[in-house]
Parts: sequence; C-alpha cells; structure tokens
Amino acid sequence: MNSPFELFGLTLTLSTAISFFPALLALVALTFLMHRTAIGLAIVSVILGYYFEIINMIAALGITSLFLMSYGFNHFQRKLIKWLLGVGIFVFSILFFIHAFPGFSNPLVIESYMVSNNAVPFSKHLNFDKLMVAIALLALVVPRGRTSMGKNSGKVFVLSSLAIVSGLAGGVLSGLVEWEPKLSPILVGWVITNLLVTCYAEEAFFRGFIQTQMQNTFKHHHLGDKLTVFCSGVLFGLVHFPGGLAYTLIATILGIGCAYGYQKTNNILVPIYIHFVFNLLHFCLFTYPFLA
Repeated sequence: MNSPFELFGLTLTLSTAISFFPALLALVALTFLMHRTAIGLAIVSVILGYYFEIINMIAALGITSLFLMSYGFNHFQRKLIKWLLGVGIFVFSILFFIHAFPGFSNPLVIESYMVSNNAVPFSKHLNFDKLMVAIALLALVVPRGRTSMGKNSGKVFVLSSLAIVSGLAGGVLSGLVEWEPKLSPILVGWVITNLLVTCYAEEAFFRGFIQTQMQNTFKHHHLGDKLTVFCSGVLFGLVHFPGGLAYTLIATILGIGCAYGYQKTNNILVPIYIHFVFNLLHFCLFTYPFLA
C-alpha cells in the first residue's frame, strides 16, 4: 500500500493519493460553487486520511472544529458570537498554515529537487492541514455572490499585470532570482500542489476571510477601499518576512495586486489566479525557488 511511485513529478504512495484525491476534487467543485459536494468530499478525505494515518484523532477534531466554526461564522448574526468564531477561525487557520496544530503527517512529495542549477534545492510537502483551511473557508465563509468583473476587468488586468511584473523584476534586482527559462519535469506536479493547495488556501484566508473583515471595518471611511487593499497587501507581505526584506516587499506588491483584484470583482478566483500566474512565471522563467 505504501510503496512509493512517481506521478506528475510527485513521489506518492497509494495511501497518500487515495487520501488527498477527494480533497483536491473538493476544491475543483468549489470552483463551480458546488459547496455541498465539496464538503462531502472533504469528509471522505478526512476519513481516508485518518484510516491511512496521515492525520490522527486530534487533527480530525481540529478539522471538524474549523468547519463548525466556519459554519457558525456564516450563520450566526450576534456580533459577539460572530467575533469569537472569527477569532477561532483565524487562530486555527494560522496554526494549520504553519503546521503547528498537532496530529498531521503531511507527506513529502518533492524532496531536494534541483529545479534550477544555481538554486537551493526545492522540497514540497502535500499539506493536508492547509488544504482543509482552503475547503472550509471557500465552502462556508468566503462570499461568492454576483461579481462586477465586467466593468472592472480592464483595471484589474492592468494593475495585476503591473504587480506581477514589478514583483518579478524586484526579485531580479534584489538578487533573489535570475532569468532562467525552463520546462521542468516536475511542472505538472508543481502546478497541482501550488494552485490547489498554496494559492487556494492563502487567497481564501488573506483575501476571502481577512480582507472581507477589513472591508467591513473600513466601509464607513472615505478611503475605505484603498485602506483595505493596502492593509491586505501589507499583511500578506509581513507574513513572508522570515524570507528577508526583499521577499517581504515582493510579497507585498503581489498582495496588493491580489487584494485589488478581489476588492474590484468580489470573486475569490481572481486573486487565486493572479497569485498562481505570478508563481507560475517565477517557476518557468526564473531561478526557482531562489538563488543559492
């Protein structure tokens, strides 16, 4: 059952593939607003993950708590209850993101791979905890109402493109990366994990959850929209501070682009794909993950 095999550039075991596949399908379902289907698939993934010892009972209870808090946050109207549930979602999401919540055994699927000859080796875990944050928030918290994409699409395209180009240029100028076009053998596996785990989870949290609360806080301020976009971008940059000042500034630029796209369209898919396009261009055209 646990003999490793290669699939799309990822080193998997059958138990890992079986456990994660329903959760990945859940995010695809959420892309098409199939919320109940996504929650059902997430439940299947948690059961399989527990059976194959990717998570233990403590992690399963943590996931259940996150989903229940997300459901309550969306349905309770009393401010105190909603505030407490929001704090709970924030704390659990952060703990899941930094892999500090006990009970998860996130499998290593890419180990010390040299994507670029002059780069540090690249490793990647398939993060069950982060994946559950994405599903919980997108299924139960993040609003997906009518969008204003049509009238704002031009502005969003221009500013997000500017943010992507500025961020990548900043990486070159700061010495983090160099121009290095390539077609890596692990591209497909990287795309699956980066889009469906990293980008969906981070944008669901930073834009769909945090930015929405910022928007509600600043809505009566005459500069409310601008403050929301700026603060959302800066917060996204600050969480990347362990990577250094240049990395923080690049993440801030990208965060502002993603925040603007979400603020103008009210569609979480917009910042998800802005984020992913930046990461994809970085992976395919520049040193990845960064110069040694």
